[in-house]
Amino acid sequence: MNKSKKNIKIMNFIKNFISILLLIPLVLVSCDSGLVEINENPNGVVPSESHPNLLISTVMTGLATSTTSRGFAGDTGVGAQYTQRDSWSDNKYDWGTGSIWSTNYNLLRTNKLANDRAVELGLEFHEGVTLVLKSMLFGALADYYGDIPYTEATTGNQIDGTSRPAYDTQQEVYMGVIADLERASTLLSGTIFTDIDPNQDVFYHGDPEKWERLANSLLLRYYMRLSEKDPSTAQDGVVATLAKQLIVSADDDCILAYVGGTENQSWPNSGQFGSASDFYRVKPCSTLTDKLDELSDPRMNIWFAPVEIPTIVVPAAEVPGGGDIGELDGVRYISDATIGVDYAIYSASTYAADLEAGLKLVDTNPVYVGLPVAVSSIDPFEYNLNFEGARGGKNPYVSKMNDIFNQKEDGGEFLKARLMSAAEVHFLMAEAAQRNWGSDTQGHYEMGIQASLDAWGMGDEYTDYIDNVGVAFDGSLAQIMEQKWIANMFNGDQAYLDWRRTGLPAFVAGPFAREDVMPLRFIYPADEININGDNYNIGASTLVETSYSTTDPNDSPYARPWIVQELSSPW
Repeated sequence: MNKSKKNIKIMNFIKNFISILLLIPLVLVSCDSGLVEINENPNGVVPSESHPNLLISTVMTGLATSTTSRGFAGDTGVGAQYTQRDSWSDNKYDWGTGSIWSTNYNLLRTNKLANDRAVELGLEFHEGVTLVLKSMLFGALADYYGDIPYTEATTGNQIDGTSRPAYDTQQEVYMGVIADLERASTLLSGTIFTDIDPNQDVFYHGDPEKWERLANSLLLRYYMRLSEKDPSTAQDGVVATLAKQLIVSADDDCILAYVGGTENQSWPNSGQFGSASDFYRVKPCSTLTDKLDELSDPRMNIWFAPVEIPTIVVPAAEVPGGGDIGELDGVRYISDATIGVDYAIYSASTYAADLEAGLKLVDTNPVYVGLPVAVSSIDPFEYNLNFEGARGGKNPYVSKMNDIFNQKEDGGEFLKARLMSAAEVHFLMAEAAQRNWGSDTQGHYEMGIQASLDAWGMGDEYTDYIDNVGVAFDGSLAQIMEQKWIANMFNGDQAYLDWRRTGLPAFVAGPFAREDVMPLRFIYPADEININGDNYNIGASTLVETSYSTTDPNDSPYARPWIVQELSSPW
């Protein structure tokens, strides 16, 4: 990245931050103070006179950074089994409200103002962009909660000065998202646009064609979201969308680079600006490290650091110092006499039973040691016999994330929020073809892999990798979804939602998870119960109780929202 482009992106982040400060008093209505009027802004910026250029950059930045934070080491990164946390978290999948509700609704209020101004000023580019952003924000809310405030969400149903918006069904929201994306695609296919500020468009720098491709690619994503629940609508929509311009080149990826320099401009959980433990407590999940190791996947080398002190099981006489455990020259040795008595060698298929038998796990992978899913009832910082471990401290016996993610300065070519990629689109097209809704299953499968390898600087490894056992195309949906899961690394939202839709990959909740299965949704915020209770009750009543939601059947992480009702997937 040259210095001028870097400085422009830094200034955009600064402008975005200032924008947030200016706009919060303009667009937020108090839920409990009885305010009916929108607050006057002492800075003199009047909502009715604001320009969409200023507003959309704030929405884009907030959307990108919150999605990546959630998908790296937040609920969906852990849910997609990309990472696990070894301190101040037990990885039990006891999901609560999540941060997405407040984050997305705040951004939606700003986006609504931008859309209103775009329509008022006759700015079709900005109208199209705000419809795309609206679809991404509302789509994610419906994905994770089910029924949500939608039609009235940003206009408000004011009763005694408090916003009490009605809930729309999850199905209605999905149809609204699709309609808005169709409208956006039409608007953005035009040829004459005005008042575009490329510096404020932090995704595509004012390029309407790229935004049109994003709108169409999102259409493909959301039509495919319906594949199990409403296959007829999904098929018709996918077939129609495949004829449109899509993101099929990395040049059109929807990304935001992390430029470093400050905490809010750096990769999530960087330990450079607060506590070093922010970085160390995020560990690669063994679900992923095991799979990458099995496939000899080169991306592992850029994502994870080799374990600092590998472990070897040897005959008792070969343990340095004569005890059961000893270290010498950066290697730890464990007596084979302890295996099956005190310890068990980690295996994905047996570790839960070994823990139940009271054995401690020993991982002998010589290069990459991941943290198993829900491996402990408490913080798992002692995993792999880290007897002197502490919360937030280093664990030399478990791999950490690669040091590039402990960002301080410019993130270079790798540290990017990636909201939609050519890799994802090719895998969507491969899935469509596998379902006989499109064509060239193998071609799109292989192009998806190539695009992902290119994104992580591993493009030269493609020729060797594509012939590996387990990677060479076998035509199955399971293989397509497995490679899509790997390619979506750090976009935990899409990986988790693909699992919920198809049951692939076949994630296991882990021995100390709250339930024997993975959760299906976040629960509604307490404020909805306390302030918007009547509408909350209507929304929650459409959730279907399961055998895992009996303790909180009306609003449970394990209750089924519409999209997975009457289906056998994911469980």
